[in-house]
Amino acid sequence: MKNPLKYFPSYVVHHLFTIVILTYPFASTTDACFMAKWNIYVTSDISDNIIGHIKSGDDDLGNHTIPFRGNYNWSFCDKFFGGTLFYGYFWWGSKFQSLALFDDNLRDICAQAQTNQNCYWLVRYDGFYVSAYDKPFPDNNYHFIKPWG
Repeated sequence: MKNPLKYFPSYVVHHLFTIVILTYPFASTTDACFMAKWNIYVTSDISDNIIGHIKSGDDDLGNHTIPFRGNYNWSFCDKFFGGTLFYGYFWWGSKFQSLALFDDNLRDICAQAQTNQNCYWLVRYDGFYVSAYDKPFPDNNYHFIKPWG
């Protein structure tokens, strides 16, 4: 089989590669993904409203009120070499907690489903749980991550 790149001058291939690499950071929360597109869902199992502020190094998704059994969700493109980090600050009355909502370790937990790229967070009275599956709690697939502070 012939190499199709041999018909393009090397500087063209180099420039195309450079453009892809330079524009990739701007696609972090868009639909134009070169790598996996992840969907994150944060659902509250607390009868009061909770407030969540979600951020990454590139995107500030702002404050969101999450009611009982309501959720906040967003999608983003994973970075080529890993290292994607989304974190959140959560308030429930006088309680507060900050935690990573997506990083390399959480990717491993959420990738267990092998059929999608979804992370399902459940905020409960005792803390924060994550699962690769959208199943009712309690379920053996939920991993306890952190208690309220």
